[in-house]
Amino acid sequence: MIKTSRSLVDPVALRDHLSEVYGIDFRGCTLIRSLVNDVYHLANSEHSYVLKLYRAGGRPPAEVRWEAELATHLSNAGLAVPQVVPLADGSEVGLLEAAEGARPYLLSTFVLGTKPRPPFTGELYRSFGELVATFHDAADTFRSTNPRRPADLHHTLDRPLAEIAPDLAPPDRELLEGLAIAVQDHFARDDGRSWGICHGDVTLDNILQNGAGLTIHDFDLSAEGYRATDFAGVAGTAHWSSFVDGYTTKRPIATADLAAIPYLRVVGAISNLRFHLQDKPLIRGTESLHEGWVDGELDVLRRAAVDLL
Repeated sequence: MIKTSRSLVDPVALRDHLSEVYGIDFRGCTLIRSLVNDVYHLANSEHSYVLKLYRAGGRPPAEVRWEAELATHLSNAGLAVPQVVPLADGSEVGLLEAAEGARPYLLSTFVLGTKPRPPFTGELYRSFGELVATFHDAADTFRSTNPRRPADLHHTLDRPLAEIAPDLAPPDRELLEGLAIAVQDHFARDDGRSWGICHGDVTLDNILQNGAGLTIHDFDLSAEGYRATDFAGVAGTAHWSSFVDGYTTKRPIATADLAAIPYLRVVGAISNLRFHLQDKPLIRGTESLHEGWVDGELDVLRRAAVDLL
């Protein structure tokens, strides 16, 4: 058999396997999305579920267990999140033997709702801010014996930049290296920045609206890191002030965290650039390099250089 880097599991075979290990008579299994991980919708006669099938060689099972425990902790704290469904043997994370190797998986309840669509309002972002503050409050008391690699500057800045540097044109490489030095210099100063568990991808793409309010999901990138990481994306929107108003009804935002946002936007753009230059072509092919994402992230970094260098 030829070595395989990535396989797509047959939904019928997956349905049958999951019915056995969960003790649930799944009637249907449909692929929703295939990118970094594969996401499937499953259903029986009464309920709907979402299965996240992680890629081989990505997060090891222990890190996925950390993610499952975080979701359960958030749910127990009253946060609206999908609830983890354990296997029949009581474990939260399963392991599927695929052609490319073992792939962890996690089953959660399906949450009814719709992704917010434009035009976005200040009221939506105020509720969004309250939700993220509630997430941070609940995450402050989360403890796990399972490991999770931190979202520190080594993992989110230094390593991604070192990996993509050979792929960059010399002017872009010099610009990114200068920005990285500016980021490191800023964080070398101990000025009271907040550190804790972050969601890691705070955007409206990971929010669902329903009659009960907002639900937050997708904890793929959750880890310990600078809390202002969860503000970096929202801060670039027209409704940042509304988000802050909502967030600060629940918990304050430190001045040092606000000052860190421009630097963390650089970190996020460099991490994204690595994904689009290296990871995504392995999944989607080199055609993905011409979708505009690489140029978009470089534009973000060039604009940041005007203010930070």
